[in-house]
Amino acid sequence: MSASELINMWLHSQKLKSDQTRRSYRTIGHELTNWLAERYNLPDLRLCTLGHLQFFVAYLKDEKLLRNGKTGMSQNAVAKYACAIRSLWKFGCKESIGYFSHNIAQELSIDWQDKTASRYLPVNKINQIEGILEDGQSGLTQLHYVVFTLLYYSGCRVGEIARITAPNSNDPKKPRVTSEGLFWSDVQEVTNQDGVTVLNLTVRGKGNKTRTIGLDPQTSAILILWRGDARDNEPVFPSPGRKHSKKKGAVPISDRHIRTLIKEIGDKKGIKFSPHFLRHSHATNAKLEGASDTDLMKQLGHTSPTMTARYTKMAANKGTGYMLRR
Repeated sequence: MSASELINMWLHSQKLKSDQTRRSYRTIGHELTNWLAERYNLPDLRLCTLGHLQFFVAYLKDEKLLRNGKTGMSQNAVAKYACAIRSLWKFGCKESIGYFSHNIAQELSIDWQDKTASRYLPVNKINQIEGILEDGQSGLTQLHYVVFTLLYYSGCRVGEIARITAPNSNDPKKPRVTSEGLFWSDVQEVTNQDGVTVLNLTVRGKGNKTRTIGLDPQTSAILILWRGDARDNEPVFPSPGRKHSKKKGAVPISDRHIRTLIKEIGDKKGIKFSPHFLRHSHATNAKLEGASDTDLMKQLGHTSPTMTARYTKMAANKGTGYMLRR
């Protein structure tokens, strides 16, 4: 078995349930094998030692050239690489695989930096962003407005509303679709207890698990207006496609395109944030307004209250100073 075959088996194992994780881990696995081959002329991962892995981690911290021209990855980026390597070695050591004789990677340290606070937008900043989206003078489009609104007020992951693709080992020219995206057939109009028409979304989350979540009346109204006369088999956010393409708008927008839209919004306001910031902010701000942990777990698609607690940590961390102000 070659290293590439091992990596492919690992990526398709039950351990890796997220398509985004698979895409990221694929890059990490092949980057490690290429680095070992170029730096130490190691053609086989079984010849790799703990020292080699530690040198690779040091290279990531100090030498790896980044897209912005700088060198050295962030602490959490390096930790993600270390997690992937440990996962690969643990998989290769399984009796049913038998690739590695010893799990040398378990000695790699993983040092995460808690950035929960920096991934949270308080209500006043959300209001500021909504202000520039609604005034029509910023140069941003209706697409920016609707995407931002849905991500924040639903708490959805970007991969639950966008189309995601991953490399296809069988045909590199045709990427494998790992998430179809959100279609209007996934959106149902219902009447709430107050007699108001609202929307329910059925989304596919991690592990291809589906859940149905409710939208508030204001977000529902924005989405209904956005739909217009679109049919059920059309995507909620169509891909711009290529000019003169017959398939223009036939598939949902990509996750990369949505990240670009969010970045453009942040650039206009001078606030750096990503789609996942909006998910964290949804959870924390809803908690501050009295949402229960049970409701948040259902909305976010978490299977563990521990994960939900990580998202709402800013709401729970009130400190003790407020007691002195009472």
